[in-house]
Amino acid sequence: MGNNIEKLPIKKRVILGVAIGLFYASLMAGYDYFTDEPFSLPKFLFNAFFFGLVMSYAFRYKITKNKG
Repeated sequence: MGNNIEKLPIKKRVILGVAIGLFYASLMAGYDYFTDEPFSLPKFLFNAFFFGLVMSYAFRYKITKNKG
């Protein structure tokens, strides 16, 4: 009873990275709004790009349990 490790296709990794990056950047922009800091587009894009890049690297494998 082991694990099956598969590498995710690049298309799914890119979509996952973009979605997670935009979500994180939106949360950070919301935090800046509530702490009375002005909205910064370069900061938003930086957060979205680099956090999405790290997350797409971190979740590059799909691990499932073998049945049996």
